[in-house]
Amino acid sequence: MPRPVSASRSTPPPDPSLDMTATGRKITPLGNRRRDQILRAAEAEFEKYGYEGARIQRIADLAEVPKANVHYYFASKSTLYDAVLSNVVDLWNAALAPIDAAADPATVLEDYIRMKVELTRLYPAATRIFAQEMLGGWQHLSEHLKRETRAWTEHLATEIENWIRQKRMLPVDPFHLIFVIWATTQHYAESGTQVKSIYRKNSLTRQDHDRLADSLVTMVLRICGLEPVGHGRNT
Repeated sequence: MPRPVSASRSTPPPDPSLDMTATGRKITPLGNRRRDQILRAAEAEFEKYGYEGARIQRIADLAEVPKANVHYYFASKSTLYDAVLSNVVDLWNAALAPIDAAADPATVLEDYIRMKVELTRLYPAATRIFAQEMLGGWQHLSEHLKRETRAWTEHLATEIENWIRQKRMLPVDPFHLIFVIWATTQHYAESGTQVKSIYRKNSLTRQDHDRLADSLVTMVLRICGLEPVGHGRNT
C-alpha cells in the first residue's frame, strides 16, 4: 500500500545536469551550499517580479555572490527558473508513491492530500511561483517539467478511472478531481494574505495546515463516496 514521501527527504533531481555546473563540472559540497543560496535568492526574486521582471543581478546581490557565480551554476535565467520549480515539482510528484493495483483509493487519496498540504506549508513561495506559471500558460516551463507533470497527472487519472470501473469509488471526472485537490491544497500558499486576514492572524501555523488537511480529506473523499482512514496524519 502506498505511503507518502516525507517532506524532509531530499528527492534526487530527475535531470543529472542539475548536479553539475553550467560548464558540466561536478558540484562540490561547498558549491552545493552556494548553489542553494542562489536558488533561495532566485525563489524570492521570481516570486516578487515574475519570470519577465526577474533580474540575475538582483539574485546575485541577494545571494551575496558575484553575478558570474550565478552563471557558473546556471547557464541562463530560464535554467535557474526551471531549477527553482523542479525542487517543488519533484516533491509533489514523489508525494504519490507508485500505486499498486490493489491499493485502497481512500488511503492513496488521503495520503496524497495530506502531503500536498504539508509541502505547501514548507514551500509556499515555490508553490506560488508554480501557480503563476500555470496562470501564464506555462510559457517559461521547460519541456522536461511539462512532460513530467503531464505524465504524473495522467498516471493518477488512470488509477482513478480503474477504481471507478471496479466500483471502488463513485464516478467522478478524474482530471476534475485532481484539479480540485491541487486548488484546495495549495490555497493557503496562493491566497495566504486573504486567509490570514479572514482568520485575523499574522501567520498560519502547523495546526492551521493540519486542520485544512483534515477538512479537505473529509470533503474530497466524501465526494468520491469514501471515508477517511486516518493514514498520513501529521503528528
